[in-house]
Amino acid sequence: MSLLDSLVLAVFADPRWLWVAAAAVLAALVRGFTGFGAAMVFVPVASAIYEPKVAVVVLFIVDGIITFPLVFKAIRQCWWPHVRCLTVGAALTIPLGVYVLLITDAELLRWFISLSILGLVAVLASGWRYKKHPPQMVCIGVGGVSGFAGGVANLYGPPLVLFWLGGQSDAATVRANIIVFFAITAVVSGATYWWNGLLSPHTLSVSIGLMPLYAAAVWLGARNFRRASEAFFRWFALALIALIAVASLPGWRSFWHWVGQ
Repeated sequence: MSLLDSLVLAVFADPRWLWVAAAAVLAALVRGFTGFGAAMVFVPVASAIYEPKVAVVVLFIVDGIITFPLVFKAIRQCWWPHVRCLTVGAALTIPLGVYVLLITDAELLRWFISLSILGLVAVLASGWRYKKHPPQMVCIGVGGVSGFAGGVANLYGPPLVLFWLGGQSDAATVRANIIVFFAITAVVSGATYWWNGLLSPHTLSVSIGLMPLYAAAVWLGARNFRRASEAFFRWFALALIALIAVASLPGWRSFWHWVGQ
């Protein structure tokens, strides 16, 4: 079957694709505005309709291609000392996370990750922020948590954003850090997906069908970021992370399965 035939079957011959497209648009709006969050809007819906491995790889392809132009501006705004050590930590643990994704449904791990994130959100919502730059090993450790969570459940963003929101960085720097980090770690993720045979004609066809919608929504989200205040960005990001953590709990699996019927 050619890629064109797969595209027709995946998009035009499957009415469930409309759910996937709607999730992709919302995910792209969030991604364009905050720099993160697309996975936990998109992956639960797409996982119910296809399967987690397909959902994770489709988002990787679409998001990686469409958000690439954002990287050029973000490179000039990001805080490189943090980005470098976080990337090192993530690069070490992404393959391990993908391995766990392939051999288990990771339900217990999802509980642990989600509840841990909710606890950190509560701490930051209280107004606490660390005053000094964290040691390099702490940055590498946070990157390792992000890489592992990303490999397992595409949860790269929340550990990083909580780390940066807990410091003194402004909204523009936080967003730029995230965009550059995702761009660098995408190379490791892509190589790992390819090595494990996850880049199939089906995932490519679904990705191609979603790209125009995703591109338009990312542009709209990025445009609205320029109008947002520091306080609004901080509280929106914390609320989004909390929502992501709740939506990632295994108890929602039956709901998303029903959506995918």
